[in-house]
Amino acid sequence: MSNTGDKIRYNIKDYLTEKEVNRLMDLFNKIKLDLSDDSFPTRTNRLEAVENMKRVLEIHNYTISEYNPEKETANA
Repeated sequence: MSNTGDKIRYNIKDYLTEKEVNRLMDLFNKIKLDLSDDSFPTRTNRLEAVENMKRVLEIHNYTISEYNPEKETANA
């Protein structure tokens, strides 16, 4: 593995603020909690986990859009 990959993996605080790192840790814990059911997680828990995953991606500067099936069928 390259040194760049190691640096990104082990020095996340070099690229994110302390507030962002703390927010990520909180979001990861919430995601684990939402999906940690002995049976299949409820729809509410799954959707909450997805919302938290979206927040994680937004912290990393990804733009997230809502799925719109009506728009998909209009373009077909």
